[in-house]
Amino acid sequence: MASPPHSPIQARNLGLPGWALGLTVFLFLVGGVYFFSNLAGENPAFAFPGASAPVAGPSGAPDPAVGEALIADAGCQGCHGQDLAGQASFPSLQGVSEGPVSENLQDLAAEHPEDWIALWIHGLKPEVEGIDRMGMPPFGESLSEQQIDAIVAYLRGL
Repeated sequence: MASPPHSPIQARNLGLPGWALGLTVFLFLVGGVYFFSNLAGENPAFAFPGASAPVAGPSGAPDPAVGEALIADAGCQGCHGQDLAGQASFPSLQGVSEGPVSENLQDLAAEHPEDWIALWIHGLKPEVEGIDRMGMPPFGESLSEQQIDAIVAYLRGL
């Protein structure tokens, strides 16, 4: 009887190689330590720009730097231009502290001179009901009041 052909590759009958088993155990240990160490909720939140950062500066006033980051995250440059100077039918956001450029917002600014920008960005409050948003999405469900205030602080400085 002939012997089976010789193969240079040895067959393993033990399952996973040792390094894969070791790596798996290590990952489970690290994940378990993180999970159980956070049962009290003390681990810091994952860093999403503007989401976990404090929106107020040291004085308690809204932080324009956070507003700038939130504007980048919200995609405002996609409509208002990279430098927020406006493009196509989307108005410039520079100089909004002087009042709205768009005619559809002039009545809102006259009635609410201090907070018309925040009302417009929020977009879901009764004060803006019935105003043609001309493509501007409401951000009241995706941004907090404090985040909107930080954006307004940034826009007022442009």
